[in-house]
Amino acid sequence: MAKYVLLAIAALAIVWGIVKRKQVADFWLATKKYLREVKVEMQKVTWPTQNELFGSTIVVLVAVVVLSAIVTAWDQILSFVLHLIIPSGGA
Repeated sequence: MAKYVLLAIAALAIVWGIVKRKQVADFWLATKKYLREVKVEMQKVTWPTQNELFGSTIVVLVAVVVLSAIVTAWDQILSFVLHLIIPSGGA
């Protein structure tokens, strides 16, 4: 009886090893395919010139400064109005 149990365990171990080996092989094949596709797509990308990149950076920085000023102004105005409504007296 023990002999058959050991034989069954050995058979299961062999099957499990084969399945895992196939999964690993499939993983590497899928990874290689993905990287090949990435390479093809990256060759299709139109990269911006240095001048376009500089111009876009300036636009973003100006937008950040303007929006920061607007948010700060609204914060100050609403804070002032809130202090008028709810005075923060001592103690």
